[in-house]
This record gives sequence, C-alpha cells and structure tokens, in this order.
Amino acid sequence: MSHSSDIVNTKGHWAIGVQWPVIGSRGDKYTVTMNNYGFDCTCVAYRKCKHIKQVEEKFDDTCDGWKS
Repeated sequence: MSHSSDIVNTKGHWAIGVQWPVIGSRGDKYTVTMNNYGFDCTCVAYRKCKHIKQVEEKFDDTCDGWKS
C-alpha cells in the first residue's frame, strides 16, 4: 500500500522504482520504494511508517541551504 508524501511530489519523479534499504530500531532490514503514488515499505505497518519518513526526510534535507 502506497503512502503519499508531504515532502516530495512522487508522480513522474526521477526516483520512481528506486529502493532504499532501511535498518529498523531493532536491527530488522526493510526496503522503502518510491512509486507514482508515494512510498511503500516492506514492514507490516498499515500507516505511514517511520522507515518511509526517514527516506522522505532525505529529500527534504537535499534542499536545505539552497539559494537561487
């Protein structure tokens, strides 16, 4: 199930299909994937999980300090 993002517009994004490995707080390994509708995670959470939020924040961080 995809979870939409408040940080990045995923529709048509260049990173669709990219998979990010994420290590959970207990050492479990998960995969977060971007698709046209948001992000998916391989964990069992039904709501937007902290693994997805962790990947989303990386997109937000890349814009910090950018000045045009």
